[in-house]
Amino acid sequence: MGNRPLTIMTVVSGSGRGGSDRLALDLSKWLKRRGHRVIWGSPSDCELREEAAAAGLEMYDPYPSGRIDMSGVLEFIKFCRDEKVDIVNSHQSQDRHLLLMARLRGLRSKIVFTRHCILSGMPLVGAIYFNAIDMNIAVSAAVKTSLLRGGVSPNRAAAIYGGIDIDKFCNPPAEKVQSARNKYCRSRALNIGIVARYYSGKVFRPDNPTMKGHEVLFRALAAIPGDFNVLVLGVWGQRDIGNLKLVAEYNGLSPGTLTFCDFQKNIAPFYKIMDLNVLPSRNEGLGLTLIEAMAAGVPCIGADSGGIREIIDDGVSGFLFAPGDSKALAEKIRALQEDAETRDRFIRNGREKVSRLFDIDHTVRETEKVFYGLVAR
Repeated sequence: MGNRPLTIMTVVSGSGRGGSDRLALDLSKWLKRRGHRVIWGSPSDCELREEAAAAGLEMYDPYPSGRIDMSGVLEFIKFCRDEKVDIVNSHQSQDRHLLLMARLRGLRSKIVFTRHCILSGMPLVGAIYFNAIDMNIAVSAAVKTSLLRGGVSPNRAAAIYGGIDIDKFCNPPAEKVQSARNKYCRSRALNIGIVARYYSGKVFRPDNPTMKGHEVLFRALAAIPGDFNVLVLGVWGQRDIGNLKLVAEYNGLSPGTLTFCDFQKNIAPFYKIMDLNVLPSRNEGLGLTLIEAMAAGVPCIGADSGGIREIIDDGVSGFLFAPGDSKALAEKIRALQEDAETRDRFIRNGREKVSRLFDIDHTVRETEKVFYGLVAR
């Protein structure tokens, strides 16, 4: 078959605001740069649809009647057949369900599911679903291990690190950085970034653990004297903002310490205004925010869990702490606050590691190899 250009459809049912959506788009854009025909399959209200179109990706909506409606599956199969789609790559469970239904109805395109989260447990029926997919790409070794532990066949699982466009984070426009600094930073405060989703749950309680461990950071800062400005990104909407303030207050941190930065389509300038970046998640598949921050030259601290430990080498390119241990996190924050030499070492080593392992170009080339291998079967 050689290295002919492929026709690839990326299917994304999400809002376009999550890290998995961003990786899906970056991967699609770079595959197009390498000469492939790439179709962006998302609902019409996806935040990334306009950017995808501007990059020259073709548009298709696999969910014309809504994200949970599978009535368009036959039209989807016909589209893939007529357009000779070689690979359909999904990044979310909702999309996987659509593709499996399409496969049962006769879809001939190869199906690839990029898994971004660690599986905490999977019943037999789940393993059957994953093994019905031609290839499961895990964004870290930790995610791949969870797939294999859950019963996925080794020949249907591959680990390819999720990567970023490094230059975008190294060199954001200076005027955008200054604008963010003027609007969100506080002079003389230690500006600490946390880029993480927040979900209140159906029944909110301020003592409930948050999905990404916000309360661990809040408890840590409450135990440290000093002026802190927590730059909160990934949280929007008055309900979630109000609830997260209550979480902070419950854990001993004044809600006035939190600065909510709204939803940002381009987050790169915000890393440049952080003094350090923290990800306290207890069960993270990879942790793109740490990779982005390290590329931008920000010292990082992460929970010693999942894919985070594949990004941060403790004491070399950042600090790790035991998940949920706010006292240990407080000690790491204080150490970085007081030791400029350690901060500089983390910045140097972090940038080197990102360049070596997490460049989007590497992600694209390894993904391309998987795609060609599937088409050649």
